[in-house]
Amino acid sequence: MVAIAVVVWAGCGASQPKPAPDPEPPIGHEQEKDRHLPGYVAKQAHYVFRLNGRRVGTFDTTTAGPDVHYHWKVVDNGRGPEVDAALHLASDGTPDLFKGAGHHEMGAPIVESFTRSGAKGTWASDEEHGSADATAPTFYVWIADGWVDPWLVPVALKNGGSVALWPGGEAKVTKVADDTFAGRKLVGYALSGFGLSPYYTWFEEDGTWFGVVTPQSSIVPDGTADAIVDALATKVQALMQARGDDIAHTTAHRPPPAGYAYTHARVLDVVKGAWIADQTVLVVGDKIKAVGPKLAVPLGAETIDLAGKALMPGLVDMHSHTDRDGALLDIATGITTARDVGNEPDDLDLMTQKFDEGALVGPHMVRMGFIEGRGDKAASSRVTAETVEEAHAAVEFFAKRHYDGIKIYNSMKPELVPVLAADAHKRGMLVVGHIPVHMLAHEAIDAGYDGIEHVNMLFLNFLATHDTDTRDTTRFTLVGDHAAELDLAGKPVADFIAQLVKHHTIIDPTLGAFENLYIGAPGQLLPDFKDDLLRLPYQLQRTYLQADLPITPDKKDRYAKAWAQIEALVKALWQAKVTVVAGTDSGITGIALHHELVLLVQCGIPAADVLRMATLGSAKAMKQDSVFGKIAPGQRADLVVVDGDPLADITAIRKVVSTMRAGVIYEAAPLLAALSVKP
Repeated sequence: MVAIAVVVWAGCGASQPKPAPDPEPPIGHEQEKDRHLPGYVAKQAHYVFRLNGRRVGTFDTTTAGPDVHYHWKVVDNGRGPEVDAALHLASDGTPDLFKGAGHHEMGAPIVESFTRSGAKGTWASDEEHGSADATAPTFYVWIADGWVDPWLVPVALKNGGSVALWPGGEAKVTKVADDTFAGRKLVGYALSGFGLSPYYTWFEEDGTWFGVVTPQSSIVPDGTADAIVDALATKVQALMQARGDDIAHTTAHRPPPAGYAYTHARVLDVVKGAWIADQTVLVVGDKIKAVGPKLAVPLGAETIDLAGKALMPGLVDMHSHTDRDGALLDIATGITTARDVGNEPDDLDLMTQKFDEGALVGPHMVRMGFIEGRGDKAASSRVTAETVEEAHAAVEFFAKRHYDGIKIYNSMKPELVPVLAADAHKRGMLVVGHIPVHMLAHEAIDAGYDGIEHVNMLFLNFLATHDTDTRDTTRFTLVGDHAAELDLAGKPVADFIAQLVKHHTIIDPTLGAFENLYIGAPGQLLPDFKDDLLRLPYQLQRTYLQADLPITPDKKDRYAKAWAQIEALVKALWQAKVTVVAGTDSGITGIALHHELVLLVQCGIPAADVLRMATLGSAKAMKQDSVFGKIAPGQRADLVVVDGDPLADITAIRKVVSTMRAGVIYEAAPLLAALSVKP
């Protein structure tokens, strides 16, 4: 289901509840029209997948009666899935046979099969083996990459708007639109059961699947006019906003004019790394007014007795690719500020505005404008630069939008890095990024980098050369193959760490983005992350069963040692007083940040220091510590109530009760429920 995961990452939201679908659904499969004929006419469909306007993939289907073949291929950012699959549809439209082969996004192999005999379905892949009996129509959802919409939606509609899924879960389909978009009559459905919220899938009037459109991506028939895609994107944004507005207005608890008084709070002093017992914290408007023992509560203020529960500064995710679901999950899990390091600018700006207005639930945004080079292995980006003039224009583009900084990516020409950095610094903007191909980390720092994203980029400083193509999965496999050989106590590493200290370079290791790469196994949830992942909707859980890299048995031990070396380097950075922050690079944002904090503690860093990294340390790194980061008078009222002691046990950070964002309180439970996430 990576195709669906891509859409979720791209910002799919959902609509308000709508009326039930029409009792007679569209046919759903063109081949149904021909089933009365002695033979079937093969019919082909060709869809194009675009990300940020750039063509990066195709989805081709061939249908002959009940037999369907599809080919799904995506190449973006130097990687992508490719799958050939065949399925046979039973008379009720559900698959009774599926076979798929290919590879997932990072190269892990796919060999998958499903058969149904009578009521019994049996499935097998590297990730899953099992069987179950069905008492009603049940649709097998393949774990191989590819779209299910063309076949699943009609089945659900015929079944009253829902259908049970194998290996587990349920899909629900609700009609949300029946309109003309730039001259094309289309019917839209909200499809839920695969992510944190429904996403929108579109059909022709005759039941033929048209595709999926989000503000960042689209998969539609080849040759579709841009005006149709743009009109659908506008409609989808409106549907997402309607759902988000409803959640915001039903979950936000706004203060009376006299404000709030948290009483009997166990306040975290992030500077000292210690609790201060039995405190009163007064909040008026969006600011903390006073903190102390037994303060008088102003007349008219709302009192919240915490009875000894922990009160912490709001957490910060320093590596976010924000979407509406992730933003909602942020607030539910105590994240009140997110640094977005790569997004579609128009949609990010719109979300930021809606978060600040309270029309969507989401954190304060620190925006870093994504700037990439061009080429076959480049990541899809709205803003690119290949010349000095384009570099100047790229920085200006984001400066005019009042972004806080820029993020430079893999395919940028090394000679343009100092141009971009100088322009950004002149405007008071920070410069972070990946290390571009044919460049090394120490050179990027000298060229003006304020921060480096991802711990693998630090290892590549020693393992790569100027000739190494780091735009593809080599930037991961090189570390897996050779990280254990690097002498962390040697002079080259010591000199590099000294450079980081001298330049006050911000390191965002995003450990959680690499754990499964190096020590994950197909079919197994990471043991230290399993409890959190089991809170997710079932079909979303399944995506975490997938392996990432194609690690052969003879390399398993080597990659495990690479992971241990990664943890050791992060600890060495902390010991040297390098600025280390916590970021996720994950679609399950706040849940992933909690896990990131656990991983930092596993590196050997005390919980007090880790919590400081995720609050005041991040604020300082972004030069905003005068605004937020600690519980003190004059600071922005971004606060988190936790029912536990994360100083003693960092996993207690998961027990968020409520989050205050700029003086507005959100209880965690209803936000999690809106995302189908278990408490």
